[in-house]
Amino acid sequence: MAKSVIITCAVTGSIHTPTMSEYLPITPNEIA
Repeated sequence: MAKSVIITCAVTGSIHTPTMSEYLPITPNEIA
């Protein structure tokens, strides 16, 4: 029997842009 796998994803930047909020993480270090 195969193991179940759960894949999650937190997509950033889909609608908001950096000009809309200075707190929007963009770089990998800001996201982590």
